[in-house]
Amino acid sequence: MNYKILVLSISIVCLFIVPTNKVHSITIPKENWSVVLYGGIFTTTDLIPIVFRQKTDYKESYIGTIGISRPLEYRIRWFDFLWETNVTKHFGEMKHWEVNAFYIVKINRIYDSPFSLSLGEGMSLASENPRLENKAKGYYLETGLQKDAIESRALLNYMMVEVSSYLPFERKTEVFLRIHHRSGIFGLYCPPDPNCGSNFVSYGFRTSF
Repeated sequence: MNYKILVLSISIVCLFIVPTNKVHSITIPKENWSVVLYGGIFTTTDLIPIVFRQKTDYKESYIGTIGISRPLEYRIRWFDFLWETNVTKHFGEMKHWEVNAFYIVKINRIYDSPFSLSLGEGMSLASENPRLENKAKGYYLETGLQKDAIESRALLNYMMVEVSSYLPFERKTEVFLRIHHRSGIFGLYCPPDPNCGSNFVSYGFRTSF
C-alpha cells in the first residue's frame, strides 16, 4: 500500500510542477540514434528497496540486452524525452527471450556534470511465463511468509531506473547502471498484491551513431 501512495504522490506533484507552456520543439540530428548494450543479474529484492536502500539478494539468472533509442522532438523544462526498444536473452535459471518497448524521461547532464538520471515506462513481452516471477505459497528465507501463490504473465508492465555518465573524452557514449524491472503493477496484470514481476541490476553502455 505504501508503494501505491508513493506512485500517486509523485504523479500529482508532476502535474503541478510541469506546466504545458514549457514544451519546446527540438531538432533531432541523425547521429542521435543510439545503440544500447547491457547485462544484468536477477535479484529477489523489490524495486523500491533496491533504489532507496541499495539492498539486493541475487540469484544465478542473467540477462544480455541489445536495443536502440532515439530522442523525441520535444522537452519540458529540464526533462528530455526518448524512446527505446530492446531485445533481451535470459541465461542461467531462466532461458527465455524478452522484448521491451518504452518511453524515457531523462534529466540530462545534471548541473552541467557528466551524470544523468532516467526513468522509463512501457511494456514487456516474454516468450514464456518467466519461471522466477512465479511463487508458491510458503515461507522463504529472503522474503518471509508468502500467503498467496503468485502466477506471472508473459505480458507485463516494464519500468527502468537508470543513472548514467558520459565518458570524459567524448560526448557520444554513456555508461550506466540500470534497474531492469518487469511489474504486474500492484496486482493489475497478475493478482494478488504483492504482484508478480522481476528485477535485474544491470550495467552497460549507450553510444550514438
